[in-house]
Amino acid sequence: MPLASTPLLRVDVPVDPDADTAREWAVDELAKPEYREGSGLSLDRFWEWIGELLSRIGGVGDSVGIPGAVLVGLIAAAAIGLVTWLILGPLRRSRRASGSGGIFDDDGRSWAQIRDAARAAQSAGDWDLAVMEWFRASVRLEQTREAILDSPGVTAHEAAARIGAIAPGARDAIGADAAAFDTARYGDGGLTADDARHAEATLAAVESRSTSKAPA
Repeated sequence: MPLASTPLLRVDVPVDPDADTAREWAVDELAKPEYREGSGLSLDRFWEWIGELLSRIGGVGDSVGIPGAVLVGLIAAAAIGLVTWLILGPLRRSRRASGSGGIFDDDGRSWAQIRDAARAAQSAGDWDLAVMEWFRASVRLEQTREAILDSPGVTAHEAAARIGAIAPGARDAIGADAAAFDTARYGDGGLTADDARHAEATLAAVESRSTSKAPA
C-alpha cells in the first residue's frame, strides 16, 4: 500500500515545526529544573537521543516526501511525549504524595496555643492560615483527650474521619475543614473569612462535645 494512502493518526496541534524548531523546543522544555527532580533518569543521554532522532527527520522527509515526513514527525512527537511522561510521572506522583502529608510535622504546640494562633491569623485577615490553625486545634484537642490516636503523619482527611467517628454531629463540618486545610496547605489557597469562621465554629463544637464515650 502506498505510504501516501496510509491513514494518519489525527492530532490537534497548533503548529507543524521543522526539525530544528522541534529540537529547540524539546531541549528548552526539558532543560527546566522540574525535569531533573526525582526522575531517576539520565537526561543528558535522553537529550542526545532526542537530538539524533530529530536530526534525521529532515533527511527522511527528502526521501519519502511530505506525507512520510509528517508521519515520521508524528512518531517522533509521540516518542518524545512518552519519554517525557516517564520522566515526569514519578515527579508528579511524589508531589501528590507530598500533598497528603501530616497535619503537624514537628509541631508540638498545645491545642490552646494553636487556637490562639488561629485567632491571631484571623485577626490579621490571613484566612488560609486561620483555617489551618483552627483545624489543627480541633485535631490536637481530640488527641489531647486521647479520643483519637496521635499517630505521626496523620493526614487531614484521616484525622477528620477519626473525629467524625466519635463526634457524628461534627462529621460534615470537620470534613469540610479538612478539605479547606488541604486547599490552603497544598492547593492554591484563596480561602475566605467564611471558611475561617466555619473552622472556628467546628472547634467550638468539638470543644463542647460530650466526652463520656470511650476513646476510639
